Amino acid sequence: MPVLEVRNLHKVYRSDGVEVHALRGIDLQVESGEFVAVMGPSGCGKSTLLHLLAGLDLPTEGEVFVQGQPVHQLSESQRARLRRRIIGFVFQSFNLIPNLTVADNVDMPALLAGRAADEVARERDRLLQRLGLAEKRDAFPAHLSGGEQQRVAIARALINHPTVLLADEPTGNLDTRSGMEVLNLLRQFHQEGQTIVLVTHDPKVASFARRVVFMRDGRFVSEMALPEPGDASRILAELLAIA
Repeated sequence: MPVLEVRNLHKVYRSDGVEVHALRGIDLQVESGEFVAVMGPSGCGKSTLLHLLAGLDLPTEGEVFVQGQPVHQLSESQRARLRRRIIGFVFQSFNLIPNLTVADNVDMPALLAGRAADEVARERDRLLQRLGLAEKRDAFPAHLSGGEQQRVAIARALINHPTVLLADEPTGNLDTRSGMEVLNLLRQFHQEGQTIVLVTHDPKVASFARRVVFMRDGRFVSEMALPEPGDASRILAELLAIA
């Protein structure tokens, strides 16, 4: 059974009597342990797709399954519980709570899931140590660089050992160096078995995945499998040729 599956997914937004078709019949399967990048220009529907996968929004038509559970049929509270248990989400804008410390931001999803505070603290400290943030545990987000804030967001997304990690343009607000640090961390977690779906408009970011699906105007138009990390210049050339 795929970890993620969507069938004939449509999303229509309506504003002042005007319909905007963000997704137009998407089909996708993601197997356990895959690292999939969804690549396409701004406005093609990438983020809409990711939000539907996470249960942050509901489709106009079609089906979304996460570990076999029909997300499109769940209530808002059921979708929230699903996210806490098996989905981690990394936002482009970090989405950290400004008046909470790094430690409290990371702890929150696990505590909301009902885990014991001492267990959560041990797991959080392990993640912060690995992400180079151990000395920042008591800092507030405003005192962190963009790269540090995104690493905190990754720790928060991973604290509950999610089945799948969803990342929406995770380097979009970062400088080149910080972006590469984040991408290398995602690659490391993938190599340890983490399933990842990432959306991006940037071929350099997509080159870290092992499968790339290309979107345009709310549809998938092509896809390609990438080899294990190696000749980055050749991989980028292939991505640019298709994009």
